[in-house]
Amino acid sequence: MRRTLLSAALLATVAVLAGCGFTPQGDAVRRAVTEGTARAGDTGLENAEWFLCEAAPVGAVKRRYGADGDMASAYTKLCDRGASAGIVAPAPGSE
Repeated sequence: MRRTLLSAALLATVAVLAGCGFTPQGDAVRRAVTEGTARAGDTGLENAEWFLCEAAPVGAVKRRYGADGDMASAYTKLCDRGASAGIVAPAPGSE
């Protein structure tokens, strides 16, 4: 009896949630989730770039990006600002 009741409740919940996509309210929820996810992704990238370019230890940056010319060029292009400018120099001829 309990299993049947639980299954019925689960089925009803799935039906209600599936039906939300076909209503204006479902569209609004989907739009809000999409926009919120996009904002969170943008903020995450901004924070990651700030850490990479402004807060990462200089030694770690040099070890990670300074040994390879392509990586050094990429770091320089991404982080050519503020305190991080000139930490790693691209190898001659790698640009």
